[in-house]
Order: sequence, then C-alpha cells, then structure tokens
Amino acid sequence: MGSPVPVQSTAFAAVQTEHLIGNAGDALRLLDAVERVRGHAHPLILGLQDAVGLKMPAALVLSAIANGRSTAEGVAEQIGTTTAEAELAISDLATLGMVRTGRQVVVTALGQARLSQLDGLTVRVLDVVTGILGPDDAAHLVRLLHTVADGLEGASASSGPSQALPQVFLQN
Repeated sequence: MGSPVPVQSTAFAAVQTEHLIGNAGDALRLLDAVERVRGHAHPLILGLQDAVGLKMPAALVLSAIANGRSTAEGVAEQIGTTTAEAELAISDLATLGMVRTGRQVVVTALGQARLSQLDGLTVRVLDVVTGILGPDDAAHLVRLLHTVADGLEGASASSGPSQALPQVFLQN
C-alpha cells in the first residue's frame, strides 16, 4: 500500500464550509435525487422547446440579446460560451427572422413573441412545481437554489473550470 495521494484543491472544496455528507451512500442518495428531478425535467424542457419551436441554447442567446447584449461578444459573455458559438447562434436566429443583425444585434417582433411564449410556458411549468411543493417549501427551495448558485459562482471565480472534484485523499 502506498501513501495517500492528495488531489488538488478545487472549486467544490472552496464552496464546502461544512462536511454535510457523511459517507458515499449519502452522496449517492443526493445524486440520485438530483438525477430523478433532472430526468423528469428533461421531457418538460423538450415540451417547451417543441411548443415554442426554439431550442434552449437559442433561447438563451435570444434572451441575452433582448436583455441588451447587442454583440456576439456580449452574448457570449452573458451565456458563457465562445464568441464563435454566439455568432453561429445569432446567424441561425437571423435566418429564422428572430433577430436582425447589423452594427448591433436586435430582437425582432417574431423573436419577442417567441420569448413571450417561452416565458408564459415556463411560468406554467414552475406553477406545477410550486403546486407540488406548496408556498413555504417553494420559497425555501428558491432560497436554497440561490445559495447553491452563489456558492458555485464564487467558487468558479476563485478556481479554474478544470477543478471539479473536492479535495480528497485516495488510498490503494
């Protein structure tokens, strides 16, 4: 048996302020719960995309433009992609008539209509979720999700994206 091999400190370890998961079983149960929610959310997302006729990545680009990002660089910065990918998405949206390009990229009336449809459908889906939880649990879930997002944003700002696992010691 060799000595423990330290794994580099990571974004996850930077977020971790208290050891909450006692063992691998607890971690697997948490991952299972997250996967179950993701599994049920996937068909909802596909349904939203079909209803609006717009895939989620394109919707993010369209939303970024509607929120004032008027260049591919600005869109890429807001949605966390490369400028080249943003340019391609903007070109696709222009072909569909949802944005107009030129010195600045702007959302057309058709693009605004698609965003409004997506907003309306999203509200209905979220209404189902809050109906399942009830008002108190829904408010608690929102607070928890903001806490997790804030922690992950802070961790990714302080460490590189290649650091994805907590600091642990591996033993043979």
